Amino acid sequence: METLTSMRILITNDDGFNADGIKSLKKVALEMSTEDNIFLVAPSANQSAKSRSISYKTEFNITKKSDNQYSVDGTPTDCIIFALDHLMKDKKPDLILSGINWGYNLAEDVFYSGTIAAAMEGADRGVLSIALSQAYSGAEEGLNPFLFAEKYSSKLCSSIYKNFSLSLKKIAFNVNFPANPKKRYPDCLKITPIGRRCASNFAINLRSKSENLFMAKIDTVDKNSSSIPEDDYNTCLAGYITVSPISMNTFEERGFKKLKKVKF
Repeated sequence: METLTSMRILITNDDGFNADGIKSLKKVALEMSTEDNIFLVAPSANQSAKSRSISYKTEFNITKKSDNQYSVDGTPTDCIIFALDHLMKDKKPDLILSGINWGYNLAEDVFYSGTIAAAMEGADRGVLSIALSQAYSGAEEGLNPFLFAEKYSSKLCSSIYKNFSLSLKKIAFNVNFPANPKKRYPDCLKITPIGRRCASNFAINLRSKSENLFMAKIDTVDKNSSSIPEDDYNTCLAGYITVSPISMNTFEERGFKKLKKVKF
């Protein structure tokens, strides 16, 4: 295993190459390794909620900003594919960090988030990957909203790397930092399952432009809840850092067992 100072770390996000969150993530990576071992590959524009979308059979530009930094006119998953298939093809990264996302990624967000999608793509290709997100309350105006995540991410990610880099393959970790921490670190950290909201977190707003034309906008709902007390959703909103292992395995065992009994 590589020593932490010589770790090759790939960082990405879905908020865009110039987002404040990835600047904070670069600081986190620098606490774990050295400048020449950190590679930044991120979308040139905001790609939030693009999930695992790829620019399939569509050409897109990649701009080299420096030897280790590239801006991609594509999705977070495009960034990982480029980095692992080309930029770091001969010497893969030891760790992929995705984020720090502006806003949490909890419960069903794991299916929509571009931040998590990048981590999932990396994990599926055999690289330990961690998605990091910072919740916000609206009271952070004029302040750096990523300071809490920035302060403790390197310690948390180093612990995950030391414990899992050689033992678990194709598993990513979803980490969410609360807006208002309940306790001091590490007492404010909890290992949680991925939750499930009671209702969809998205709603569509329509505005009629003409008889047969509508202007539509999909946004998050104002209020939601989860019926699972100790899941990531309830735990993070209660003021705790949540850490949840995730993978590409979407197999539904209950449905499978019932389906096997159906007579077609």
